[in-house]
Parts: sequence; structure tokens; C-alpha cells
Amino acid sequence: MKHIDAPSPIALSEARESLAAHGFAFVSGSAAAAALGVSAAAAADFVQSWNRLSLDTYLADGGKYRLRRHASLIQGFEQPGLAEVAYRPHWQPKSYNHLHGGVFRHFEEVERGIAVHPVYQGLVTGLGQLFASLMPVTRWYVEAHQFRIDASAGEARPTPEGAHRDGVDYVALVMIHRGTVDGGVTSIFDAQNKLIATEQLTDPWSLMLLDDVRVTHATTPIKAAGATPTRDTLVLTYRKDGFLEPQK
Repeated sequence: MKHIDAPSPIALSEARESLAAHGFAFVSGSAAAAALGVSAAAAADFVQSWNRLSLDTYLADGGKYRLRRHASLIQGFEQPGLAEVAYRPHWQPKSYNHLHGGVFRHFEEVERGIAVHPVYQGLVTGLGQLFASLMPVTRWYVEAHQFRIDASAGEARPTPEGAHRDGVDYVALVMIHRGTVDGGVTSIFDAQNKLIATEQLTDPWSLMLLDDVRVTHATTPIKAAGATPTRDTLVLTYRKDGFLEPQK
């Protein structure tokens, strides 16, 4: 595994406390960037890669508003490092994703230059370290999803499946760029489906962090409100017991 120097989770201590107490946390873009060592100059080419995402052809509503790339990684702690796994398709059971679960979904891979980019690796590793401070593990099985939701042809849905869990231990959503759009408000619900928080992420690098065992989440559709009607995010999921696979 390649060793990556990750920020201390103490730098996100308030987020850690909120996750432990409530099952979710929101972090401002400036605080997240400072804690995770992200600078605008270093991230410019990383951010530009969202312009090269491929169409998600699996949307059950037939929409062409979601573009994405995908990768799987293992973050180790006994021997610290981050290793990319040979490409594997994304899979979820229908119990977690009633619209798109139960099938292998093959997406274009995260580009090679992005997979080794220090900003990408720092985000994956730094957030994994934060989650490991809450749930000590020997390794995380991580899936990374680059998403663009494009409302140029009409209303576009970040979460067409509605309120859901991802079937992992922790989820991190990183806002990369919010264009000229309305909507995109995220709601978080507890185990009794009671609404416990809402937030609209707007600033680059702002974070939504979720304890996926304790809460569900959904994001409202977006609509064009100007010349750049897109919403770009990086979603990282962390699971201690291996990647989600069909039960044999």
C-alpha cells in the first residue's frame, strides 16, 4: 500500500463529536479544506475532472441527468496506506436501494491521474482516519463516486431512490462545485424516520458526514437557475466488513 500522510481527526473534532452524538455532521468548506489540507491551486485539475464524467445509464426513471465515475479502495491501518482495488462493479441490495439495487452497475473508472491525485487521496485517507477514530478498524473498504447532477434539460434528482441508507458504516459527501441551481437540500432522518436535520451544501469542500447505520438521507431535486445548472459531488463510503456483494 502507498503511504499517505493524513490529517489528524482532531482537526475535525467538532464533526467527530456531532457524528458520535447525533449520527451526522456538516462541516463548512473553509474548515474542511483547512483540516484536510486542500488548496484551490492544488485542486484545480482535480475539480476539472468532473467535466469528463460519463453518463450513468442505469437510472430507473430513464433520465440522462446523472454522470459519474467509480472506484474501490482499501485503506489500511495496521500497515497504514491506501490501495486501489482492481475495478469491480458497484452493487447494492434492493433493501438499501429499491430502484437500482440487485444488479451489478458498471461505471467508468476514476481516471488514472485522479486516482493518484494528492487531493483525492488526502480526502479518502483523512476522512477514513476520522471515521476510524469513532470505530476502530484494521481497514476500510472504500467506494468513491464522482457525481455530476445536470439540470440543463429539466429537473434532476440527486437521490431518485428517496430517503435511504447506503449499506455501509460511514458516508462522506464532499461538495466539489454547486453551479447556478435551485434545490439540492439534504434531509436526514433517524431510525424512526423522524426528520432531524436539513442542510443545503453550497461551498466547495463543504462536507456532509453520516453514520449510515443510524440515519437515512435524501436530497431534493435541483432545477436550473442560470448558465451552469450542475451540482458536482464526491461521495465516499466506508465499510469495515468488505465491499457489498450479493450473498451466496
